[in-house]
Amino acid sequence: MATATTAQVKLHNRHQVLDYIYRHHGSSKQDIMRDLDMSLPTITQNLRDLEAEGLIQRGGLFKSTGGRKPQRYVFNSQARLSIGVRMTAKQIIVCAVNLRGACVKRASGRLPYAHSAAYYHRICQFVNQFIDSLGVPSRTILGVSFCMQGIVSSDGQSITFGEILGNTGLTTDTFSREIDYPCTFIHDSDASAMTELWLDPKIDNALCVYLEPYMGGAIIIDGRLRQGSSMRNGTIEHMTLVKDGAVCYCGRKGCLDAYCSARVLTQNREESLEEFFNQVRDDEYTHRRVFNIYLDNLALAIKNMRTVLNCDVIVGGQAGQYFTNDDMADLKARVQRLDSFPDCEFTIRKSACTTDQDVLGAALTFVERFIDEVCGR
Repeated sequence: MATATTAQVKLHNRHQVLDYIYRHHGSSKQDIMRDLDMSLPTITQNLRDLEAEGLIQRGGLFKSTGGRKPQRYVFNSQARLSIGVRMTAKQIIVCAVNLRGACVKRASGRLPYAHSAAYYHRICQFVNQFIDSLGVPSRTILGVSFCMQGIVSSDGQSITFGEILGNTGLTTDTFSREIDYPCTFIHDSDASAMTELWLDPKIDNALCVYLEPYMGGAIIIDGRLRQGSSMRNGTIEHMTLVKDGAVCYCGRKGCLDAYCSARVLTQNREESLEEFFNQVRDDEYTHRRVFNIYLDNLALAIKNMRTVLNCDVIVGGQAGQYFTNDDMADLKARVQRLDSFPDCEFTIRKSACTTDQDVLGAALTFVERFIDEVCGR
């Protein structure tokens, strides 16, 4: 076995100390020395270096256990910020996320989408003004990640399928010409799943189903988002649910999106999703009937998905946020009645359904990469 060089040992120790502080939300030298089995001089030197670089800071003193009160060291969550952006048909949303995954600032504006140079110029202006408003040094910004309603290339630099907004072929160069930070794209459903994992690191294997106006999905395997070589894992919206059925925006017939997207629930009615579900809770006949058909279609889709990927299911999105525990139990029962195997047992639960979940998840792509790098993960 090759012997590690002095530089490798020093880097390993640095990674361990920083990772420990990041995970423990406040540590003393004694804590680190006990749990990592390092010498006090090694720990002291690493703490000094990390503090000088701004990655950690002093957070007061612990209570005395006899003698001097130990110094408390905490991870500096503001040392870097990542920017998440969402462009929809009618508006733009921008969030700045710190190294703990918390949104430190948010801005939005009404801006009808147009696949044009003028529109993208205005987007760049909005993002740059937002970053300037943060009042931080340029080195603090890790990058800008755009969550997109479309399939993204494997390098995150172009849209390979953008039928919803008509932006197939769009590249990050369009933004990088005016935004002086690394730019990347991520599918909006994958971005939502990133937030899911961040908020609940215990998730192992899961199929994520996001009931947005244009629905989508994501695959989590072994605690990691798995997008596949062509970035099309989890594109459940285009699985055929009904042969020769309703026309999908992709041009095919019978796709799941035509039956289980959030817009199906309010189609041809001037009402919001909240108003729709209020009618369902009041047991209004027409709304209850529409919801029952919707749940039947969703159950059949989940049954088919789990035939290929036998794992738990997470349901979220704009419609999913209105699902009650009874709705989730009802949906699971419908899936089980359709299942081919009598021992069908799995968990189906509600997504985190946090505000701007996909925007936060987009920003987390840069945060996760940075944390993995500085903590040696």
